[in-house]
Amino acid sequence: MSKITNVRLPNAASDGYSAAQTNQLIRSLEQIVFQLNNTYTAVISDDTASASSWFAAGSGAGGGFAGGIRGFQTSNGIALPYAMLISDADQSSAGITSENLITYTSVSPSNGISVVDNSKIYVPCAGQYLVEVSLQVANHGSAAAEFEVWAKDTGTNIALSNRRFDVAARKSLTIWSHIVPAVSFIFTVNAPSTNYLQLAWWSDGADIYLEHYAAGTTPTRPAIPSVILTINFVSAV
Repeated sequence: MSKITNVRLPNAASDGYSAAQTNQLIRSLEQIVFQLNNTYTAVISDDTASASSWFAAGSGAGGGFAGGIRGFQTSNGIALPYAMLISDADQSSAGITSENLITYTSVSPSNGISVVDNSKIYVPCAGQYLVEVSLQVANHGSAAAEFEVWAKDTGTNIALSNRRFDVAARKSLTIWSHIVPAVSFIFTVNAPSTNYLQLAWWSDGADIYLEHYAAGTTPTRPAIPSVILTINFVSAV
């Protein structure tokens, strides 16, 4: 905290009212007011150190943000972990009895969140994370199919995280049918050095794909990724 140089205040009178003691007190207060009005300036280094300590890792009020959340920014506030993950590749099914892990080809933008082995999402600190994902699902087959997508925590299926969708049969031999499943959920991380998130999918149709499409023309249109996933820190645990 910023400081001023205090002065010695008089002791209380030993018996009754003392004019001398009162005058001494008034003179002392005048010196303090004089410092405030003429010579006092804030100790910037102390203020900065106190602010930095408050925003550093810690626990509880006044001790920083639980989970090691850092990043005080004078212009934008607090920078929290986030990322957008994209796949610009087709992803095919391993078979109607197999689980398929969703993979990613790029992580951008990102603040502290990374992908390992193309499918494992790691976060920098413990907490609750909001995950939102949309998939470009295509059916190349001549029959309708079921499609399911769910979440996994460090290789183990997360209970009640599955979602089922129906995909119509293809429109013709060269025109596929499409759906865009969109799901969101909260992912809880207690041990960021070991916990990771994966998404998996399954279909009873052998011709189901997570499919990307190149940029279009007339009019000019951006490419379509097969997967878009966003993950954002929302709360400490």
